[in-house]
Amino acid sequence: MKILAFDTSNKPLSVAVVVDGKTLAHIESTEKKTHSITILPDIKKTLQESNLTIKDIDLIAVAKGPGSYTGVRLAVTVAKTLADTLDKPLVGVSSLEVLAANGEESHILVPLMDARNDNAFAGVYQVKNQKLENISEDRHTSMADLLDSLQKYNQSDLEFINATPRLQELIQNQFPNAKILNSENSLPDAAKLAKLAQTTKPVENVDDFIPTYLRLAQAEHDWYAKGHKDDGNVSYVEEV
Repeated sequence: MKILAFDTSNKPLSVAVVVDGKTLAHIESTEKKTHSITILPDIKKTLQESNLTIKDIDLIAVAKGPGSYTGVRLAVTVAKTLADTLDKPLVGVSSLEVLAANGEESHILVPLMDARNDNAFAGVYQVKNQKLENISEDRHTSMADLLDSLQKYNQSDLEFINATPRLQELIQNQFPNAKILNSENSLPDAAKLAKLAQTTKPVENVDDFIPTYLRLAQAEHDWYAKGHKDDGNVSYVEEV
């Protein structure tokens, strides 16, 4: 199976072409450019390096969120357009699950995305029967609540992934014996996304596929904070 996979939900951009489990091309960019400028050229480049055209691809895999609102929305828009235009199956994988794939299989894996003000997007994953499984649903949460919920685990079994310096500080205060992978050593990897996609059911209707945001965008939050209400006819989270 020929899989085109990409993730723009985090600061780094990752694109890969994987064929029958082998990575033929992989681009990982942390350049200070907007993903909207680089995503299509990077897809084209990975295809060229793989000696394939977009029509050769059998499956489109995308990190569906949570993460950067604009980054998640961009990736899902590109994925839906390609899948619909080429009539190819589309698989959406949690961006947190993609991060969790960087951890050690023997650990309880806690992927994180810093959401500011001591909040985070977080999930809890564990490898069971050689498959990464979500054992506590992805959510937008305060770090205090997240860490309290993890008290039931042995500290040495926990591995936190993609922790910024501030999140590391909060974790170490409560779990000094836990393993922590900082954000530099746990970048999202589209090749791992492709692997996860192979065991994930494709979406039934591409048109109905929407990103996983887990919280309102700041503009929407400000809208409601000013007392505005949904009149029942307008969707404030645009379905791309």
